Amino acid sequence: MIVLGFSGIRNGEYYRKKYGLRFVGHDSAVALVQDGKVLFAAEEERFSREKHTSCFPVGALQAALESERLSLNDLHVLAYPWKVTPARFLHMNWYHGPRVPIADAPELALTGIRVIRDLMSPKRIASQFELALGQRLPKCRGVSHHVGHVACAYYPSPFERAAVLTVDGQGEDESGTLGEWEGTRYRHFKSVYSPNSIGILYGMVTDFLGMRAGWDEYKVMGMSAYGDASRFRNVFRRLVTPILGGRYRTYRTAMVFKPGYCDQMLSRLLGVPPRKPADSLKPIHFDLAACLQETTEGIIFHMLKHLRERSTARNLCLAGGVFQNSVINGKIRQSGLFEKVFVPPVPGDSGGALGAALHVYHKSTNAPRQDIEFTVFSGPEYSEKRMEAALQSADDKICFHRSHDVTSEAAQLLCENRILSWFQGRMEYGPRALGHRSILASPTRADMKDLVNRRIKHREEYRPFAGSVPLEDASSFFELTGSSPHMQFVVPVRGTAQDKIPAIVHFGTCRVQTVSKEVDPLYHHLLTEFGNRTGVSVLMNTSFNDADEPIVCSPEDAVASFLRMELDAMVMGPFVIQWRRPDAARRTQ
Repeated sequence: MIVLGFSGIRNGEYYRKKYGLRFVGHDSAVALVQDGKVLFAAEEERFSREKHTSCFPVGALQAALESERLSLNDLHVLAYPWKVTPARFLHMNWYHGPRVPIADAPELALTGIRVIRDLMSPKRIASQFELALGQRLPKCRGVSHHVGHVACAYYPSPFERAAVLTVDGQGEDESGTLGEWEGTRYRHFKSVYSPNSIGILYGMVTDFLGMRAGWDEYKVMGMSAYGDASRFRNVFRRLVTPILGGRYRTYRTAMVFKPGYCDQMLSRLLGVPPRKPADSLKPIHFDLAACLQETTEGIIFHMLKHLRERSTARNLCLAGGVFQNSVINGKIRQSGLFEKVFVPPVPGDSGGALGAALHVYHKSTNAPRQDIEFTVFSGPEYSEKRMEAALQSADDKICFHRSHDVTSEAAQLLCENRILSWFQGRMEYGPRALGHRSILASPTRADMKDLVNRRIKHREEYRPFAGSVPLEDASSFFELTGSSPHMQFVVPVRGTAQDKIPAIVHFGTCRVQTVSKEVDPLYHHLLTEFGNRTGVSVLMNTSFNDADEPIVCSPEDAVASFLRMELDAMVMGPFVIQWRRPDAARRTQ
């Protein structure tokens, strides 16, 4: 049985332009599942080149079919990760209304009904997807949003039995769920219902800080380490109240249909005006970020402690957009509440395609749970011939050669403090670059963080970088037991290692990716080669893209990005690429 999971809508751009909404149908994706095994999975943004796109995943679907040599006629069923019911519809409209300012109520009520119609009706969405493709599709089965999240969290995990927590902004009328999986049986313990939503509150404050809800929350997470949470603690105690049974209440949150609709309320409570995007960041903004992060962590642990009481499972799976917050994930892992913690590479809405596909497959077939052979490297792969053609198209600016030992040459460039892009194998699924579409640099030089932020990525100076390390060496550098293959955990850096890898140390911590020789032998070999030369088998790893761009997908994307960015070199497949003129990129001194 072949199931195509997909997400995306017809008119997401309408909501962005008219209402400023960046999260209606955002992060569209496809996942192709055959007999319970994941064949292909990728986000549409990699193909359309529009970050966080909500458009139907036409490009990703075409790539999936080409990769697996299938046609639309080979598909048996579609799976879509939204499903509204009359009860959910009434619940959403009844409870959100009182949270909205009276002046905005008529417009936002109408918008809410449109969102429900355009996002949460599987039959309607599937018919519109057919029109976009110009070809008939099989029957579409809707899966409620948080069921998609729990399936995405559990089925790719190594656990036969696990407690599961999902937390996001809002999926239909839920903002969180607590439950437990065993085999293919899911026991739902309880839900937290919107408009009570820590995810929405995080988005509201992100807007208040002059950033973009549904887009820039990770920047706020990065800011939080620099602030003093005590400054706003009393205010946030009014905004969020834990209650019995792992639930909580939030003040005045509603689905953020109009960015900034709560700015006046927040400004009154906080005693500071909302920041405009062009304004400089001040200490008070970092204090606000710190308190938001602290409050969110407190609510998550409030839910987890109740889940620990309800479930006898020793292991934990997490999903939903809030669990893209790797600082929270790291603290959960370090807490010892559960023996092992799994976060999929796609905890946010792009993972809904995968979760829906796996859930529909098991519901349709009653097949037992099996090893789905899931790998994060589930996107397209490109031939050396296509790589070479893309490079030849720019041979007036670059020179390249086929290497007999590409890891050795790359390791030498990195030892010389060159910053290079690394393009290999099948593309990663999810927001993290994990050594197939990455920018790499040596972590041993203290100012490398500032160099890459300023010169290459054009990012804010406060934002940290992740580190990749061979699995067998991880405990030598980080306080980490076990693996972290999807770069989802921020963990302490060992005191003895902090001076060795200063470029990736952020207040004594680092977001870590462990690399297994069995899973990714080439990247593992590169890390080992660098370690042999420097004594430090760790590399700074960030995604191969410029600010506000999707991660590169194809060789053509990689060449175009290399030409725009001030990288020193690129390794693509067996090819090592440098500038034809030595001054074409400002060399790292």
